[in-house]
Amino acid sequence: MPRRRAIDSGQEELGLPEVRPLWETGGLFSDHYLNTRLRQNTWWPSDDQARTHWEFCRDLYNRRYLALARGNEAAVRQELIDKVLKQIGFDWIDNLGLPDEDAEPDYLLFGSAAEKETVLESSASERYRAAVAILEAKRLHHPLSQLSKHQVRYPHQQIRDYLL
Repeated sequence: MPRRRAIDSGQEELGLPEVRPLWETGGLFSDHYLNTRLRQNTWWPSDDQARTHWEFCRDLYNRRYLALARGNEAAVRQELIDKVLKQIGFDWIDNLGLPDEDAEPDYLLFGSAAEKETVLESSASERYRAAVAILEAKRLHHPLSQLSKHQVRYPHQQIRDYLL
């Protein structure tokens, strides 16, 4: 049975050093980019602006951890990702097709419902142009360095292929 692994929330307030990384990038992004460059953008939220969302995500993850650890990708999407996307204000088109049925990512993210609505019935290329991001979901603890069973590709290869 998986053991519950709660997200630490008070290390900064207690003056304790971070004992684990805040993210796992699998080499897709550099720590310099995530620690420094993002914060230099005017559109990147301050810690105070992000706190409510962070607390929501942390609490949801902690409440759902055991079920998610036992579940598959669909459970992670339904019980975690969809709720987080809604909390932070994204609207999305999700691909619920079978693997390789259509070469689209699990989610195309839009900044608003109105933006999504304008391209909902459009071609894939028009939907991609209007999207602000793409998101590929995986089951909890799926290593970024592991081949996906159905896709027979690494997650970063899936994203690359969607963008070609």
